[in-house]
Amino acid sequence: MIGRRALTAALAGFVLVLAAAGPAGPADKKVIRLWQTETEPQTLAVLNQVAAEYEKTHPDVSIKIEGLAWGDLEKKLTAALAAGAPPDATHGQPITCVSFAAKGLLRPVDDLADSIPRDNLVDAFRNLCQWNGKTYGVGHSPASSVFVYRKDLLAQKALKVPRTWDELVQVADALREVKDGQVVRWGLTMTGQPLFVNIAVGELLKTNGGRLFDAEGRPTLTEKPMIELLDFYKKLHRVLPPGWTGHGYLDTFANLANGKAAMLYQAYGRGVGYIEKYAPKEIADPDHFAVADKVIGPSGKTSAAQLDCEPWMVFKDAKGGNEAVDFLKFFFSDEHYVPYLHSVPIHLLPIKKSTYRNPRYADNATIRKWRPWVDMQEKYFRNDWVKPVLVTDWADMQKPYLLEVMGSGILVDMVLDSVKGMPSAEAAARAQKRVEELLGSAGYLKK
Repeated sequence: MIGRRALTAALAGFVLVLAAAGPAGPADKKVIRLWQTETEPQTLAVLNQVAAEYEKTHPDVSIKIEGLAWGDLEKKLTAALAAGAPPDATHGQPITCVSFAAKGLLRPVDDLADSIPRDNLVDAFRNLCQWNGKTYGVGHSPASSVFVYRKDLLAQKALKVPRTWDELVQVADALREVKDGQVVRWGLTMTGQPLFVNIAVGELLKTNGGRLFDAEGRPTLTEKPMIELLDFYKKLHRVLPPGWTGHGYLDTFANLANGKAAMLYQAYGRGVGYIEKYAPKEIADPDHFAVADKVIGPSGKTSAAQLDCEPWMVFKDAKGGNEAVDFLKFFFSDEHYVPYLHSVPIHLLPIKKSTYRNPRYADNATIRKWRPWVDMQEKYFRNDWVKPVLVTDWADMQKPYLLEVMGSGILVDMVLDSVKGMPSAEAAARAQKRVEELLGSAGYLKK
């Protein structure tokens, strides 16, 4: 859990340790530590190669890059701050970036943002982390969550691609396959990991025309769109595999790829790697594992997805902050950026328009094969259907407490209370009270 007290203590510890630390000797290399969320071996290999290339022209600098699991990042950042040993630069959720910026933990990175011409960068990606008119984060690579379904299995049962919440439940129920009294294929798979439940709440609420907070910053969990969302979760619970609340993010990809599930609501581009590795070769393609618009709720009008685009942040008191920014400018040059994108080609998409136009980027067999998955994500970007976790409107990015709401576990508890049988209105009212108390005790809400 990430609360205001924890962050305050973390900041205090950070300052004390920095004050006690002595300067490095003049003969020592300056070590620049970067944390980031790409943990696949091929991506780490590319990043380490980029670091080695940078060090050739900066012999007094040593770049150390560490990969951290996405779901562990905020917890480890808070612990590192408490210990007074954060990295010089790091990835973080956009809401993490805003929270840290509001607390004075970050160095502005307008110099990094300005190194990419404004007309070469989609504004939403540039503005992922703005606070008091300054830029505190620049996204490394945008992606959106996607809804994946087995096109061949739907065709076998003459089923149409679901467009609404109710249709998703109906199709999932129809796709369930039973043999000898045992379910051998479930119609739908989803993860119950806390981070992804938070993501799903934001996505689904947006597709249902809802919001988490009003214009004054007060939670709106008892409004109709949220009650309908919790009712929807009750319906999902009946068609998802037993124990789904304990299934991890990667478990759902495995379920889809090995035929244990016919649809995956919270998929991402990196999933094609699991499909190509675990699905039979004759069906490991987008003609069988197809993508579609995410389903729309009864009170909604448009689809919505989560924007997966962690911004690079630099800590204010980092001794290697300037060098970290200089290295990131080096990283964003296409000579180094394209190999990075190609390491997970359907998930790591370009943040720069010029990279899309670069023939070297387009010349990739995986991108050509899985082009429909890329097109779907670009459709979400183009229509502004993507938002960061817990953000239903871009104005929410000026609420510095979203990280604390996510870390509190309140929204996850609300969903789990509902699927375990608590009436939706009661689960929402309980969560509403807890969020109000959380924000009130932290000084964000006036009583």
